[in-house]
Amino acid sequence: MEIERRALYNLMRMNWLVDSSIAAEPWQVEDYRSLPLEELFSRLSAHDIRLNRNDFLAFANEVDTPEELTDYFLEESDADTVTQDQIYLLLFELWRRLVTDRPSLSIFCDELDHQIHLYDSEEARDEEALQNAIANFQEILDENCDKGIEPIEVFESICSDCANDIESFLYDYITDLLQENHEIYARELLEGFSPYIRDSKWFDYLRANLLFLSDPESTQKYIDSLIDAYGDQADLDFNLELPTFMVQGGKWESLVKLLKMTIPLIVVEDDFRSVLEICADFFHYLDDEKREEKIQKIVTKREHLHPESIVSRNDPFLAELMDIVKK
Repeated sequence: MEIERRALYNLMRMNWLVDSSIAAEPWQVEDYRSLPLEELFSRLSAHDIRLNRNDFLAFANEVDTPEELTDYFLEESDADTVTQDQIYLLLFELWRRLVTDRPSLSIFCDELDHQIHLYDSEEARDEEALQNAIANFQEILDENCDKGIEPIEVFESICSDCANDIESFLYDYITDLLQENHEIYARELLEGFSPYIRDSKWFDYLRANLLFLSDPESTQKYIDSLIDAYGDQADLDFNLELPTFMVQGGKWESLVKLLKMTIPLIVVEDDFRSVLEICADFFHYLDDEKREEKIQKIVTKREHLHPESIVSRNDPFLAELMDIVKK
């Protein structure tokens, strides 16, 4: 998926905020939101684009997006790429502030990126603003689907205007909501965005989390359905999450079935340790001290191995683990 012009700037700035050693010119990572209007107009003037507020609004009224406005001013320009990008960022910020009645897709996505950045920074979170940005994003998706475009195609196309991985953010955000007991809003987001997600298994896993909060006894049956649907899709991370609900009250048969699918996915020692810990927790909850102790012995014997060392397909401890968990 090709990322769009404004999203590239946001991505550069977000990466630079995390690691300021990244090579970047000041204008590429500057916070344009903090600049006074007069400074924005002054910088445009330095590029021979002399405008005031009324002039800008008059020109903006003739086009639909800040990208089109940039193309208009640069149509006959021989400015190099760097100068063109600088002009675009200035015009974009002016549009964001002054053309509030006609926000473009890039403006919507820029606001979503901005709110996600604030959410990730924790100290500057604005829950209402973030929720509004998410709602606007969903409205854009729904409007495009109403035109007959396939949901997944719509989602991936619009996400090209975002610097963040929106699918990953939604998963993490809904997870946070569930942990904070905001079940109603979490359910709304799951239902609203599920049609747009290509890799649906993670959203189905979130549904298991939601179900566990309201009906723990029914969760195991749902987890069994996820094992049948996704357990053999070669996604180790997903398979390691499923036992979360098995540790307390899960079915033995389900654990064995999932292990058979998961063990072939183990690549490094850290993967194997995660599987061993899950099994140990499972038997600890069942008060099966004998099997728990056998698994802990395997852990002890492998403590000297580096977490990133490769686990051979013929490692005897893989077979030993399966022997332990079988009834």
